[in-house]
Amino acid sequence: MLKKYADIIIDISHEAIDRTFQYIIPENLQGELEVGMQVVVPFGQGNRRRKGFVINITDEAEYAPDKMKEISEIADKGLKMEGKLIKLAGWLRTNYGSTMINAINTVMPVRETVRKTKQKVSEDPVEILKEPVTTLTDAQKNLVEEFENDQQAGKQNIYLIHGVTGSGKTEVYIQCIKNVIRQGRQAILLVPEIALTYQSVARFRQHFGDRIGVINSKQSKGEKCQVFMKAKDGELDVIIGPRSALFAPCRNLGLIVIDEEHDGAYKSDQTPKYHARDVAVKRAEIESAALIMGSATPTLESYTLAKQGIYRLWELPARPGQMELSETSVVDMRTELRQGNRSIVSRQLYELMADRLQKKEQIMLFINRRGYNTFVSCRECGEAIRCPKCDVTLAVHNNGYMYCHYCGYSIKQPSECPKCKSKLIGGFGTGTQKVEAEIKKLFPEAKILRMDKDTTTKKGDYSKIINSFLKREADILIGTQMIVKGHDFPGVTLVGVMLADLSLFANDFRAGEKTFDLITQAVGRSGRSEKGGHAVIQTYRPDNYAIALAANQDYREFYENEMAYRRMMKYPPVYNMMVILMTSENYDELYRESENIKKQVEQFVNHLSAGRDTRIIGPSDATIGKINNIYRRVIYIKSPDISVLFRLRDAVEGQEYTGTNLITDINPVNMY
Repeated sequence: MLKKYADIIIDISHEAIDRTFQYIIPENLQGELEVGMQVVVPFGQGNRRRKGFVINITDEAEYAPDKMKEISEIADKGLKMEGKLIKLAGWLRTNYGSTMINAINTVMPVRETVRKTKQKVSEDPVEILKEPVTTLTDAQKNLVEEFENDQQAGKQNIYLIHGVTGSGKTEVYIQCIKNVIRQGRQAILLVPEIALTYQSVARFRQHFGDRIGVINSKQSKGEKCQVFMKAKDGELDVIIGPRSALFAPCRNLGLIVIDEEHDGAYKSDQTPKYHARDVAVKRAEIESAALIMGSATPTLESYTLAKQGIYRLWELPARPGQMELSETSVVDMRTELRQGNRSIVSRQLYELMADRLQKKEQIMLFINRRGYNTFVSCRECGEAIRCPKCDVTLAVHNNGYMYCHYCGYSIKQPSECPKCKSKLIGGFGTGTQKVEAEIKKLFPEAKILRMDKDTTTKKGDYSKIINSFLKREADILIGTQMIVKGHDFPGVTLVGVMLADLSLFANDFRAGEKTFDLITQAVGRSGRSEKGGHAVIQTYRPDNYAIALAANQDYREFYENEMAYRRMMKYPPVYNMMVILMTSENYDELYRESENIKKQVEQFVNHLSAGRDTRIIGPSDATIGKINNIYRRVIYIKSPDISVLFRLRDAVEGQEYTGTNLITDINPVNMY
């Protein structure tokens, strides 16, 4: 029988993850041993029997087999907590092209020891949110009962809640979590932003007391380790945090919840470039746990899988009680400009703000800064300069030219609009500080808070701002994306969306989806009390379907429109897509190497029978062509067959490249 070898980490519970040891798999264990299992091996000069975990199985020996030792036995065929996380790491490595050590370091808990103390979230707004336990609506009750029935039947399903903003998704999460806790199991709740953590903690502490643990990026490694170890010891029932909380070493995980499932923060920008949604599906499978995802604007990927029956689709089409969705107005800023209003605040928004301030009601102003000043748009007709081949906006470069980062098309930056010949053309944008200064001039008596990266640099800054706004210590909250993600401010009766179409022109095939998401979420922050609410969307492109349908909160119509575009252009979730990012300190060298890599990709694809429908785009300069004097180029590969991209990734990453580094990132349609 062909020899097989296992890479093993010794006593992972007690020692740092720094290296592996390779052992021969005896014939009687071949076919039975799998990644994640705990084994007993002879270790060291005295061949002491030590336990370890299998992290990889291979046909290739690291050194001479006659000098290797054999695995003695499988210690436990059932996967323990560490074994389950190692199995998850193995899946990460296979599907995201990481090394095993990188994958393990991603999923295994931080290992800094700290003195155990009672955990506190500084300036937690829990005292403000002492709301009574709400009575479930019929729609909520139906979902909770279905979940409980599935649990009793031993069915661990994947559920997608599509619920309008303010429809009570969180209450469904809470009741489902209570169900798994009654079974003696634990739950993980993922939120996309630190700012969301504080309100989530407040809501959940009402129901679960001190049996919750909180993870966020402002914590030290020691603080995170303390939470993770409490989860491992069974001292916590619920772990709340951003995507890294997904790897909490829960002793008996029964449910994972992903709130605001659509949010881009769930995608890692470091190797392995995993998406928390897909990893959560795999972890739930390994743990025999359920997964619930929720959003008013689900990703097209998730909604497509729900329509196909792979996820269970749950609908919450209305807000509880008498609360209606906000009345929404779309203001054409081209008309404002033609009529002499050069302010960033439209006349309608100004009048509504004055009315709300007079009534002592609160206002939120959302600044859509994504894509700030990277594209050229006409202020007269709203036209943006786009690529004729790829249907994306051209990006402005410092050399006076505009480029498409998908196919390499370029033109000189025009001095007039190619559509209406207006001279009112150029890059534009505005920031939160500029908006704050303008609002102070217009409403000098108003008390204003600003939430952006500049005002949330210190630990506790998020909670201070949220706390203050909840206490009605400010009239107006101005901010970027972080203020529109799932917050519940009952005093807000007016939301203004500034530069609503800015993200529409980003150099990204998901630009329409992101714009729809942001506007829908922003509009949904208003009218969360019996007073009702109003939202004003200011835009230069009121006719764009993403903006018009977001104003109407019409997700289904948007989904159909956007999917037609994705089908035509063969973008996810219709086709799988892989990005190859190539970097080098020398641009000429990078250019030559990127062309060689493209040829290798073409040759590889041409030899695959399954690769006949594969499309290769590029190479071209990346959206940001140089960072810290490192040049960047990209190649995009689209294929209906995910296995083609996996095989292509492995082939490309297995090559040596002179002076060029290479990173791959796969956007799959369905990894399960």
